[in-house]
Amino acid sequence: MFSETYREAKEQFARGNPKTMAELSCAEYDPEKKEFQLTYFNKLYRISYPEGIIDCPQDLTALPLEEQALILQYLTQATGVKLSGKWISYAELPYGMLHYRPFQTEAVVPLAETFGGQPGKLLQLARALGGLEIGIGDVGVMIPVFPRLPVAVILWTADEEFPARANMVFDSSAPAYLTTASLYVLGAVVTRRLKKMVR
Repeated sequence: MFSETYREAKEQFARGNPKTMAELSCAEYDPEKKEFQLTYFNKLYRISYPEGIIDCPQDLTALPLEEQALILQYLTQATGVKLSGKWISYAELPYGMLHYRPFQTEAVVPLAETFGGQPGKLLQLARALGGLEIGIGDVGVMIPVFPRLPVAVILWTADEEFPARANMVFDSSAPAYLTTASLYVLGAVVTRRLKKMVR
């Protein structure tokens, strides 16, 4: 599935206007090198145009195809819409209710299980990804995955009556940058990265 998504993302990227894509996504484009520079999870990635080859001088580990597809989709689909400052749940995204429960299972519940007993760890790891604390929940962090596409993770710690709970929310402008299906993948990637950093 992801190989097909990746192939389609590369094709659409190759057809795009690099100057326009850079302007709308808040990336930089060097016409001589034919190369984009884009911040993703607080690291600078280089993307060749029109080939769509992605690398990171700070991290030689190859990105999974699903993440490479997200980068290419973000560059291709960005509209330049400004952040609204209003957070919405996955269910509030276009057709988000159709996959809300699987999103909870894959992206949200593991956050509560991993960080419910160590909320300070969530804050620490989010900061390593360029995140900032926001005043929501017991611990709330905003992670700027892309320059114009932040994700917020909110955690409520356990008490005598309730177990730990979590949520993941998006700026309401998110659909102007990625489809709801791609935002599902993005949410799962955020959770996997945070969990991996704990180990």
